[in-house]
Amino acid sequence: MKRTAFSLMTALLAVMNESEPGDPYYVLAQYFLYHFDQLKELNIYDVADACFVSRSGIRRFCQSIGFDNFSDIKAEAEEWKRQCNYFIGYGARPQYKDYLSQQITEMMEEINRLITPTVLNRLAEQIHASRNVVLFTSDFSGMTARGFQQSMVVMGKLVLIVTDAQNIPGYLQDLTEQDLLLTVSVTGNFATVMEPLVRKTAACKVLITVNHDRCFWAMYDQVIYLSEKDNANARTVYSQYGTNYFFDILYSCYVQKYLDNGRQQGPFSEPSLLENTKNRVQKRLE
Repeated sequence: MKRTAFSLMTALLAVMNESEPGDPYYVLAQYFLYHFDQLKELNIYDVADACFVSRSGIRRFCQSIGFDNFSDIKAEAEEWKRQCNYFIGYGARPQYKDYLSQQITEMMEEINRLITPTVLNRLAEQIHASRNVVLFTSDFSGMTARGFQQSMVVMGKLVLIVTDAQNIPGYLQDLTEQDLLLTVSVTGNFATVMEPLVRKTAACKVLITVNHDRCFWAMYDQVIYLSEKDNANARTVYSQYGTNYFFDILYSCYVQKYLDNGRQQGPFSEPSLLENTKNRVQKRLE
């Protein structure tokens, strides 16, 4: 089974957020999060006893979040150190409020320079013309995408969000040239991990990032930069606030182009189901 999870931490948090506290998967996710800094030392027998589950149940849990087995989860032990550096290092700055205010102001000015009306209009037109629009992002960055998704409903355009907490291949394999795949990967790490899946989809592909690695141009039809500098692999204001600002100005552009006078909700242009999708629906109903 090929790993489809981008981050163990976000996969575990997604399970906790979507499960009942008494659910075995909730208990396992909580246990792994509390013992994240000790993953290398964990023993499957101890985990099974502590969480009142079987070893086969642990394996099924691992597979449900995108890992093949317990050993694959243990192999992600170094993620704890990366997450600590990513979050604590960013928030431990002196005079943080002054620093943050200045960084946000400079960020918005830079995005305004880079995301010109031409760029916004082109992307708005692509979204409007596409049969299906998929926002592809890590579960960690999914909140921004969900805000944009909700705002687009009242404009008569349904947008699907796909994150690493889901069965990604099932969503992407049916996309065609009439569809739009909009990947949000500010640092570029998510886009790099998901490269094999992105390459296989036939949809028009657009990437939003601050990572200037030229390899992305071989993967995507268009790369939209939020920063003139390469800010890959670091937590910056672009990760937390840049995508929010970008989607706000994109949505404003879309509204001004496509909102009919006197109407607040357009008719939905409902796409027909593809054959592969129909077959999957029928199998689930059987």
